[in-house]
Amino acid sequence: MKVITIRRLDLQFDAGQITHGSAEEQARQALDLINRTLQREPFGLGAQLYAHPDEIEVESHDRVE
Repeated sequence: MKVITIRRLDLQFDAGQITHGSAEEQARQALDLINRTLQREPFGLGAQLYAHPDEIEVESHDRVE
């Protein structure tokens, strides 16, 4: 299997809608959801995203509505 490494990949999502817990826990939950989608049959890629815990940075931007 070929491994492609992307050094800086940003993920933006509405964390409060699909995940719970601290910002770090929400980031891990989002990666789990993405990985399940990438592996889902019948069109799954068999791909998986890895994030090293010491490389996860969480920035919060509160929306004004």
